[in-house]
Formats: sequence, structure tokens, C-alpha cells
Amino acid sequence: MNFKLLQPAVRDYLIEHLPFNAATFLLKSHPFENISTQELTQQLIGLQKARLKFEPLFINPNIIFPPKINLEQTSSWSTATYKANLYNGENMIDLTGGFGIDISAFAKAYTNTTHIELNKDLQKLAAQLFTAQELTTKSYTGDGLQYLTENASIYDLIYIDPSRKTDTKSKAIQLEDYEPNVIENLDLLLSKGKKVMIKTSPMLDITAGLKQLKNVCEIHIVAVKNDVKELLWILDKNANEVIIHCVNLESQQPDLVLNHGDTASIELSEPLDYLYEPNAAVMKSQAFSHLCEKYGISKIDQDAHLFTGKKSIDFPGQNLYHRRGKSI
Repeated sequence: MNFKLLQPAVRDYLIEHLPFNAATFLLKSHPFENISTQELTQQLIGLQKARLKFEPLFINPNIIFPPKINLEQTSSWSTATYKANLYNGENMIDLTGGFGIDISAFAKAYTNTTHIELNKDLQKLAAQLFTAQELTTKSYTGDGLQYLTENASIYDLIYIDPSRKTDTKSKAIQLEDYEPNVIENLDLLLSKGKKVMIKTSPMLDITAGLKQLKNVCEIHIVAVKNDVKELLWILDKNANEVIIHCVNLESQQPDLVLNHGDTASIELSEPLDYLYEPNAAVMKSQAFSHLCEKYGISKIDQDAHLFTGKKSIDFPGQNLYHRRGKSI
């Protein structure tokens, strides 16, 4: 890790060149000794990503960004904050900590936080990230599951975001293909955590996930600006029902919360005064009967996911049509 990257002159230079294409910037000559063009370009890309994905890090001048691939795999600041606002407590641990975006948010909800990352270089950058934010998070290089096995601590929350890009599959979809394999380690996770939060791909089938994961008490379908980014599976040894939360962050749309397994009838209707389209999180849940019951609306066709009603409602999606005002 090259701490010369933290010099104010370097930061000012990168901000000045923020609009530059990374490939063009890489071919330029730069006025800094003991800082390679590759290192500067990596920081430029990091700032460009941070401005869009995690703005609080963009404005902090004491952060050294990791390679682009690590930034692409990390949570956005809005999804990290959402996770951190779900619970609070004394102790939490992130077993697959990466660059540390998620635990930076969790550190505001838990008194003691621990970050484990297998990649030594990435762990060092995460430790610098915590220092830059004046967080007391403890950070270690190593295997998170091994650390959990060898540590006697019990945590209020264990968080794990297993990799979906593995040696055997370029993009794993099934839970059994993730690394580490959470299915094989559920007993360990549940014995060490009062609650376990598992982040998975939005492509994972909810029914299949419920069959493979034990003690699920909540599923959070998290979209950002109508694009589903992740599924969060909350496990609790005392779980006796599954609550599904459909959220669309960075929008004004209300959340949809329902009990998994609850059913209601779906009525069909010709288009009435208002026409609605559910957001991506609700579409992922397929909770259309619950949507009809909660909002007093009907589907316009069995095979079309459009809904209609006589009243204007605060709906988790788009209001597409108003008979008197036409398209909205």
C-alpha cells in the first residue's frame, strides 16, 4: 500500500482528472515520483466509482481504493446502510469483509465489529478505510469460517457475503456453488450467531433458498432505483415464520411486507381509473395476491403483472395511468 497516494497534491490532481476515461488517463505521464501510473489510475477509478456508489467515501481524502473488481463486488452505500439499520447490538462479525463497505455501516449499529478478509492486500486497504473513518473495527487477514471455529465468541449478528465468482463457475447461481459454501456451514453459523445474515445474488430463487437454508425468519429483497441488487436471508434459531420485505431504495415508494405462505384471492378487472405496475422487488417476490388484498386492487389479466383500482394509492411501484389524466 503506497501511502504517498494520500498526499493532498495527489488527491487534487485526481479530482481535477475525474472526468477522464481510465484508459486515456493510463497513457498520460504524471508529475509524481514513487507513484506508478497504474496506482494513480486505480485511485481515479476508485473515486469515479465512489462518487456514484458510496459518496461518503468520495469526500474522505484518506482512503486508498482497491482494484476495480473489488469495488464492483462490494455493496453500495445505500444497501450497506439499509442492512445496518435492520438490527443493533454489542458484537457483530463480517466473515467475508472485502473492502469493508458493509461493516463500515454496521459499525454505527454495533459496539464491537470484526472484519475478516482472506485477501491480505484487500484486508490492508480495508484497515486503512476504517482508520480513515475513525472506526474501531478490528480487522484480520484469514478465513472467516476458520476464525469463527477457533474463536469462542458468540455474536449478536454474523454477516456473510459468499463469493459468486468461483474457480469452477464464472458466476455461481446456486447456493451450493458459492464460496464459502454456506449450506455446509449452517450449523456452525447458527451456533455462533444469535442472528445470521446471508447476502446472495438477486438471481437466487426464493423457494429454492428456503428449502436449502434452515431457520430463515426474514427475507429482504433489496432494490435500488427499481433494480434488485441483493437478497438478504436472516436466520434465527428460534424462527417460526418467514417475513418478506420488498424495498426499493433511493425512491419514495413504500415497502411491501408480508408473511411468506399467506395467500389471498386475485380478482381480475378491466382497467379502472388507475393503473399500477409493481417495482422490481415486488416482482421478485411474486406476492401478487398479497398486493391485491393490501391495496384493494385487481389484476387486469392473469398473465400481465399490471394492477388497477378506483383510488389513487401510495403504491410500491409506478402509477402508469389515470383515466381522467391519461398517462402519468
